[in-house]
Amino acid sequence: MKHRSVFQLALMTGLLATSSPAFSSECCPADFTGDGHVNIDEVLAIISGWGDCPGKPDPCPMDIDESGAVGVDDLLAVLSSWGMCHDHNHGDYMDITEWGSFHDSNDNSHHHQMVGGRTAITTEAMEAYNNLRAFLDLPALTYEEVGQWAFDEALTNNSQAWENDLLGVGLWYAMQGAKVGWITDEAYDPQILADIQRTARTVCDQAEMKLAVMDMVRQFGIDGYADYLELNGLDDTFINTIKMEPHYGGWMHGRCHGFLPIEDVAINHDINHLTVLNWEQTLPFYNDTFDWPQWPALLVSDSGVIEYFQSMVILGDPVGDNM
Repeated sequence: MKHRSVFQLALMTGLLATSSPAFSSECCPADFTGDGHVNIDEVLAIISGWGDCPGKPDPCPMDIDESGAVGVDDLLAVLSSWGMCHDHNHGDYMDITEWGSFHDSNDNSHHHQMVGGRTAITTEAMEAYNNLRAFLDLPALTYEEVGQWAFDEALTNNSQAWENDLLGVGLWYAMQGAKVGWITDEAYDPQILADIQRTARTVCDQAEMKLAVMDMVRQFGIDGYADYLELNGLDDTFINTIKMEPHYGGWMHGRCHGFLPIEDVAINHDINHLTVLNWEQTLPFYNDTFDWPQWPALLVSDSGVIEYFQSMVILGDPVGDNM
């Protein structure tokens, strides 16, 4: 059994500092305000900064083309990039909010707050989940089957499902299982989840990003899983699931906030925060504002955490031995 990691102990003792929101605009240079959108704010900034830039280091972020001056070309760059920086086109996949939206349960769950490469939860996560199960020689499951398991194991707000609860809860826990359940017991460390999500979300060069993500899967994952994903063309689905923000749509709090005790120091909802990162996306186990650690989760052993997420993959005992 692995004990609490150096990362966890450092957070618990305050050795790792937190800071305020900061978003990289490297993948979207026209978003020089760093809020994940190209809109009137950038236009107004360009107008107010029109003309020569003072010099280097560049105090003139509105000089998008780095010509040394703010002018027409920079304005055209803004207009051509108008809208969200990150593509929220789900293709053939369905957004989880079509089964219900619980934004009131969390202030960081709206589309416009999917910044820093964070993306919405879609049914593509179920595909990634069943790909992992197929790799483990397990049959595919439905949303309802995963959802019913979560209700049976007290991983939800309510003891009884209403309307589309089984569908949304099933998708949400399938997403979490697909995000984490591929990591081996021996290799598991919470920092893996920050590193792989940050890489998938923020590395602009797609080939470089995919190589880095899959290298992590090879290093920390079940032997052969990375090759399985790549050889079968399933790596994009896996990576797209890694990018998804657990808070999106409010399901994390509106329906998946369970109270199952974990090692008598936390509840399962605390452990669900493993895949919630701080604003800079450098640290896992953060709270709903992305500003502070989810403190009770840091008291749970590494083995308790990884077994919990593995239980989602095989529909096992959340506090037992699974994979």
